[in-house]
Amino acid sequence: MPTRKASSKITKEQFLAEAMRREPNRAKIINALVKQLHAYEKKYRMRSEIFFKLIVGTPLEDQEDFLDWAMCYREYFKVFQSQLSEENVAAHVVG
Repeated sequence: MPTRKASSKITKEQFLAEAMRREPNRAKIINALVKQLHAYEKKYRMRSEIFFKLIVGTPLEDQEDFLDWAMCYREYFKVFQSQLSEENVAAHVVG
């Protein structure tokens, strides 16, 4: 990876490109989370969205499998939303 001098200026596009290179590959993370969510959905024959609405705030949420499923679902949305936010910013970058 080429190094830059500390005093050199970069464009917004270069800054975003460099920042994106340093981030983990969100597509791989999202794919792994989707696979995990699908496994829970198949096991319990319920979509994650419905599960999450039904389980959050109930005593069942504390059961290990349900806790893991809820955390996976939350993480999926956290990563997915951060990707959408960056795409939105990148689309509006002015040179």
